[in-house]
Amino acid sequence: MIGLIERLLNFDLVIPHELSTNIILLSLPSSFENFVVNFNMNKLEATLEELVNMLVNYEATMKKENFIFLVGSSSGSKKGPKKKGKKCSAPMKKIKPNKKARPTKPNQLQHVCFHYNKPGHWRHNCKEYLAH
Repeated sequence: MIGLIERLLNFDLVIPHELSTNIILLSLPSSFENFVVNFNMNKLEATLEELVNMLVNYEATMKKENFIFLVGSSSGSKKGPKKKGKKCSAPMKKIKPNKKARPTKPNQLQHVCFHYNKPGHWRHNCKEYLAH
């Protein structure tokens, strides 16, 4: 980022020091979040080179920290040698969701037209109703 800021200076574009510092701090990955918060809360003032040195020092302390990840074992796993030829449990089968059967269309002869009470069609299909 400093190289890009210096290139802008070569084009006679002057960027205020605060803005260039904020650009660098915003370009950092989320692992530097504590550094950025600390830098802003303490209202530290540093040149770009000093800021880079501070970031390098912070990164070195981050690498020294040992992160402990908790890894739990599953209840089915047992320590010791595995027995050959025998399976502990049957493999799980994929269960398909029950599909609801679609209701079948009733026979068209059972449909009753509500306009003239004639069997064989509905009112929206009634030729006499549509003509009327």
